[in-house]
Amino acid sequence: MPEDQERMYIQDGDLFVLHSNPFTFLYLSAKDLILNARQAKEKKNLESENTNSIGAVSLLLLSTEALINRVYDGFLKDKFPRWINDEIESKWSITMKWYFAPLLFGAGNKTFDFDKDPWQSFSELKSIRDYFAHPKTQKLPIAISSAQQKTFDFVKGEIPRWPQTRVAKDLHHLKVEDAEKIFQIINKMIDDLDSFMGGVIKKDNWYVSEHLVKSAG
Repeated sequence: MPEDQERMYIQDGDLFVLHSNPFTFLYLSAKDLILNARQAKEKKNLESENTNSIGAVSLLLLSTEALINRVYDGFLKDKFPRWINDEIESKWSITMKWYFAPLLFGAGNKTFDFDKDPWQSFSELKSIRDYFAHPKTQKLPIAISSAQQKTFDFVKGEIPRWPQTRVAKDLHHLKVEDAEKIFQIINKMIDDLDSFMGGVIKKDNWYVSEHLVKSAG
C-alpha cells in the first residue's frame, strides 16, 4: 500500500471509493491451488493434483484479462476520448491490449516481440483460454492400466499437448507442471510489461493491490 494511504486519517462516517482488483484474487488463488497441486503430487494423490491444476490454470487464464483491463483503466484511459476507450474495450482482443499497452503508455517504443517468448507462449494461452471457455467432447482411444486404481492411458502416442507451451490439452491429464508453466509465462509477461512501462506495474505492488480513495461526499 502506498505511503499516502498508510498515513490517511480516517474517522467514522468517512466515505471512500474502493478501486477493486480482480486480478489479485484470481492470481493469488491460482498460486494457492498450484501449491495444493504440488503437495498432492508429492502424496501421489493424482485426482487432487489434477483438480487443483485445472482450477489454477482456469484462474490464471482469466487473470490475464483482469490485469490488462486494469492497466488500461489505471494508466491509459485518460489519454484518449471516450469513443476510443469504448472501441478498445469492445473490439480489441486480450493479446492486442497486451501488445499495444506499452506503446500507448508512451514510456518508449518497446513492446513484446512476436517471434520470441514470452509472447509466443502467451499467444497460445489465448487459444487455451478459448478452449476452456468453449469445451468440446473428444473421442480418444484409451486402455485401462489398472482396474483396481481406476487409471487409464492413451492407446496411441503421447498425451495431446499444445504445440508451443506443451501444456496438456486433455483436462484429465492437466498436472501441476502445466499450471506452473502457465504461471511462469504470465509472470514473465508481467515483468516485461512493467519494464516497457517504466516500472509502474510493480511499483508499490500496484498489480496486486487495491486502492482506497477518499470521496468528496
